[in-house]
Formats: sequence, C-alpha cells, structure tokens
Amino acid sequence: MKNKIKNALAVMVVMIGTSSNLALAADWQFDLNKTQINFETPPGGMAQVTGQLQKFDGQIKGDVFDQKNIQINFTVESNSVATGSRINDGVIKGSSLFNVEKYPTINFKSTSVKQIDPAHVIVQGDLTMLGVTKPIKTKVTLDKPRFDPTTKVVSMNATADLVIRRSEWGMTGYSSFVGNDIAVHTTGVLISNNVTAEDLAKVMKVK
Repeated sequence: MKNKIKNALAVMVVMIGTSSNLALAADWQFDLNKTQINFETPPGGMAQVTGQLQKFDGQIKGDVFDQKNIQINFTVESNSVATGSRINDGVIKGSSLFNVEKYPTINFKSTSVKQIDPAHVIVQGDLTMLGVTKPIKTKVTLDKPRFDPTTKVVSMNATADLVIRRSEWGMTGYSSFVGNDIAVHTTGVLISNNVTAEDLAKVMKVK
C-alpha cells in the first residue's frame, strides 16, 4: 500500500523526477498556446510596467525518475516583449534594457532539480541575459498529469515564480523609474506523447 501511494505521488512530479523504482522515461515540451511568461516591475517605482514575453520554447529531457540526468532548457526571444504600449516596448527593447539587436535571446539551462514535496520542486540553473550568465533558483508547482486517450498525449499544468534583480545582468537603465527587482510569473502546460496510458495507470492506481 505504501509503495502504491509513493508511486502515485511520484507522477505528480513527472516533469522533473523523483525516487521511484518505476522506469518511465519521457520528453516534455511546452504547449506554446497555453503557456505565458508574465513580468512586473516593482510597485514602488515611479512607473510600474507589466507585460509578457510572447515567443519562447523549452523542453525537458531524460528519465523523469532520475534527477541526476534531467535537463531543462528554455529560450526566450527578447524581441517578443509586449506591454500594451508601443512606446514602452520600444524602450524595453532598446540598448539601455534588453538590447535585442545585440542579444536576441534569453536562455535558461538547469543545473539541478530537487523535490521538496509531491507537488513542488526547486529548479536551479543558469540564466544568460545580455551576455551575462548568473545562477537562479525557482520553485515550480505541478498539477496532477492527465492522459488524453484520443491524442495519446499526457499533459500537466505547471507554474513558477521568481524575482530577477536585473542589475546583476548589467541591465541598469531606467532603474529610478521602474526599479531593479522584476517579478516573473510563468504558467504553462507541459505535454508528452511518449508516456503510455498503461505506464500512467500503474503509477496512478491507489486502492
């Protein structure tokens, strides 16, 4: 009974991995139509700006029950920033902030993943922005996986929050107006088409 409960909880963190004896390898992609990256400047600044980064891609590769071999990669097109204001977008894309002509992408690559409870993991990795690479850490919340018998696709909701101190990457422009600590909130749907219904049923079955 205890082993069955353990396996059922393990599938909740199938995005990243856990310590189960069940071998279940899967590659996960982000459903780009159902994933959003939102950001917000500190409310104490002279001007508060909210917006989205609209073009990105990411994947998670490896055996999801072997944390040591999991690899998460994520790439964002910095030119895809959208705040609802053409003026703000132009300023953010300019040389004082994102400098999109020189640095067209923002990249994240994981270095470690640690489960803290059945529905949460801590992901650490390197964020490269404006040619500078710095370590970051974020808490990821994972929902229960769902299997679509028609499409044979497993999907799972995931959310992550972190605060980026932009000056650490050399982005110091307009700091007196919008502040330094940028809150980033990501909501997404992960999908995989190489997790079978039978495998999923084995780890989800609890009596």
